[in-house]
Amino acid sequence: MDIALITYWGLPELTEDDRRLLEPLRARGLRPHIVRWDDPDEDWRGYRLVLVRATWDYFLKPVEFLAWLERVSSLVEVLNPPDVLRWNSHKSYLLELAGKGVPVTPTALCPRGRAASLPALVAERGWGAVVVKPAVSGGGRLTRRFEPARLADEGQAHLETVLAEGDALVQPFLPALHEGGERSYLFFDGVFSHAVVRPRTMEAEGGTLPDGVPMAPRAEEMALSERVLAAIPGRTLYARVDVATGPEGTPLLQELEVIEPRLFFGASEAAPGRFAEALVRHLSR
Repeated sequence: MDIALITYWGLPELTEDDRRLLEPLRARGLRPHIVRWDDPDEDWRGYRLVLVRATWDYFLKPVEFLAWLERVSSLVEVLNPPDVLRWNSHKSYLLELAGKGVPVTPTALCPRGRAASLPALVAERGWGAVVVKPAVSGGGRLTRRFEPARLADEGQAHLETVLAEGDALVQPFLPALHEGGERSYLFFDGVFSHAVVRPRTMEAEGGTLPDGVPMAPRAEEMALSERVLAAIPGRTLYARVDVATGPEGTPLLQELEVIEPRLFFGASEAAPGRFAEALVRHLSR
């Protein structure tokens, strides 16, 4: 049974992490092929399933990527489901989840084409330092932190740079995120697999995310992660819930990754097998 593992031009052999999937998939009778999502010569009808993994340039050409999803999903099944990927591709999903009662990092959406004052927005919400980033982005691109004294000049200029491309998000800076790290909870077919903590440092442009360190799940964070999964508009084969500690010491959803997240297979020897089993269960339904 041939399945396509989707990557992009910058990772022709997938990531080292995702390559850990190849043998568990083969051991279960599947034939994985590494394929670039925008390869014009690929015949997608030759696959039983298209599995999105390392499309790390989708946010640079979102219109083309979403058009590719629509076209390919008319020929073969795509996982995660295209409707879920489309929903997750714009970080306004955080506001939608907050509207459903999920505790998320406070988020303000600034639509493209509408004037926005960063100092006024921050003052209205009573925030201090903030992070400004695109609503469609990845890898820390155009993500910057600004202290209160820099909001009116550098912060405002950066917000306008982001808005020249698309919608922007503004969030309060969470010191605990950088002091204690971000925790990631990994789920395969809705079932918890493993968790990691990622020490994090924010630089002037983007961030550095070291390898995940295995950790035991925390009850409050697990409960939050399960609430997030229940609120996704569709079933997922894989999901990563990134959790941070808020100012009051309670866990907050920082991001939900269901398009092309790193799944930290290296942090759990059994995780690649669990993923492969989840995929086999899906194919047998």
